[in-house]
Amino acid sequence: MRPTLFRYGFLKRNIDTASNLTARILSVSGANGRVPQQEFVSFRDPSAVKSEAILFSDKETLGGFSEAHLDSEPFPADEIPDDYPRNAPPPHFARFHGNINIELPQNRMDVERSGFAAWRTADPGWTLFGKARFNCEALAFLALRVKADNGRYFVNLQADSIVATDLWQHRLFAKTPGKWETVYIPFTDFVKTHYGKVMKSQTHMPKGQLTTVGLGLIDRIPGPFNLCIDRIWATNSRDLDSLQETEEAEY
Repeated sequence: MRPTLFRYGFLKRNIDTASNLTARILSVSGANGRVPQQEFVSFRDPSAVKSEAILFSDKETLGGFSEAHLDSEPFPADEIPDDYPRNAPPPHFARFHGNINIELPQNRMDVERSGFAAWRTADPGWTLFGKARFNCEALAFLALRVKADNGRYFVNLQADSIVATDLWQHRLFAKTPGKWETVYIPFTDFVKTHYGKVMKSQTHMPKGQLTTVGLGLIDRIPGPFNLCIDRIWATNSRDLDSLQETEEAEY
């Protein structure tokens, strides 16, 4: 079973990479004026939570006490996305939920802070063209279709760069907590961080070499959290009403 799954995944990555390269070449050459969207992850397939995402928290990494879960759940009939095919199997979404606990582990004197939970997409595999990456050079926005609570979530982007622990982060500003909405974040608004701290020297995000995307709670506020995720993608198109007014909000 494993070799079969490996061959399927390898073949799919090659097809996706070739399709994206072809579409971008046609766009740059003028043969096609529209740059195609780049999907990072969709959780509409119930198997995607296990195959496409990695979950972690202080409990696993530091011996802390926060609880974090990432589950696949079916959309209620009245919440099925409008763009979902009617004759397709019922769609699912990912529910990122749990409880943040800032209590420090007693047997870890080196741990001074605790209380975080996050998930990210799995590392991309290899293709005939080399290591798989998300090329978003010609795209302006990261789009996330989510249903959030009032928690302080951060969107994390990772690139194939020299320092693997560097992340580009931005606050997820949900305008309608408890309801599905699409949040658009300009790539230019992401801030480079190292272990959660904003770096003084801000370098250009290598948008052509993005590898993972994820969401996390890092503000260390104790209590339950609940965030539902449908899909995440890069695009040039957006609903103007959903465009984040980042200049009016604090990072």
